[in-house]
Amino acid sequence: MNLDHSTNSFQTHYILGIGRSGSTLLTTLLNAHSQIKAIPEVPIATFFAYKYGKIKSENSELEKNAKEYLEAIQKIRPKHLVNLHAEKLLTGDLKYNSYSAFLNKVFSNFDILEKQGNYPIVVDKNPYYTFHYDALCKLSPNAKFIVLVRDYRANILSRKKKTLNKSGNIIFNAFLCRLFFKEINSFRTNKNCLLVRYEDLVSNQVETLTSICQFLNIEFEQNLIGSGIQKDISSNIESEKSEKFIKEHFSELKNPVHSGNTEKWKTELSVEEIEICDAICSKEAFTLGYIPISSSQKSFNSLLIRNLPKFIKAYYNVKKERILYYLPIGMKLKRLNQKL
Repeated sequence: MNLDHSTNSFQTHYILGIGRSGSTLLTTLLNAHSQIKAIPEVPIATFFAYKYGKIKSENSELEKNAKEYLEAIQKIRPKHLVNLHAEKLLTGDLKYNSYSAFLNKVFSNFDILEKQGNYPIVVDKNPYYTFHYDALCKLSPNAKFIVLVRDYRANILSRKKKTLNKSGNIIFNAFLCRLFFKEINSFRTNKNCLLVRYEDLVSNQVETLTSICQFLNIEFEQNLIGSGIQKDISSNIESEKSEKFIKEHFSELKNPVHSGNTEKWKTELSVEEIEICDAICSKEAFTLGYIPISSSQKSFNSLLIRNLPKFIKAYYNVKKERILYYLPIGMKLKRLNQKL
């Protein structure tokens, strides 16, 4: 599908929340909407915002650096699902007078699940945008934020199972969940935020997607419901060179969504693992609707003291996002290319 909406009506909104909370599912469903192009984890917005966020005219240095950035990201993005078209940044055809307008041009070049061109709404999702809420509000003053959360025990179980470039350690991931939830609790009640629970998304898709559409001021469309896009992903997944990446990010979309899967943690985590998760996460998770079930006397403070290295690792994992935001572009690009 190729639409050519006027860039004047373009608006970016964001999906926040810790990874493994259903954001890939939500992004895929939203891409079925005729007015939305949903971007799956290409966090270009914050990558260049500090240096170029206040530009008022075209900037060749930004275009060159953005091309290098997109080429690096493309290495782990299957082109038949997400084609970033980095080559289009140096054609000389880009016209923009602000950083937001530049991003609009970049996003319009993306082919996302065969969606091409400009759309009135771009939904840009990345877990670590959670720690850039204030910066994104400044970048897009009219932006709205879909804050996606999931039962911390289910999230930690998912991370235990899927460890591509990540730790599957229960205690580390419990600390990580706590830090994400604490950050979310600092802004989730703001008027430009909508809290969405993964459990509601899978158990009552119509109601949840309707509320999201209302929040974004667009009409709900029936084709948001169903497995058409999921089947497309499933049929393409086998031949993609980036097989490991796809299996980590898209494999769960191959199967129908069942609400029963949301409580697998009750049988697939041990009693001790559940006690650890409850002790570390329940304080921040309680206000999000997640209730601890263990009666253990394990305390957060004792777990923190005995597992301080894991807490420091989790703390660094999230705090480095704010540090990276301010680093020179050349240093960030070098770091990105070394990681991929």
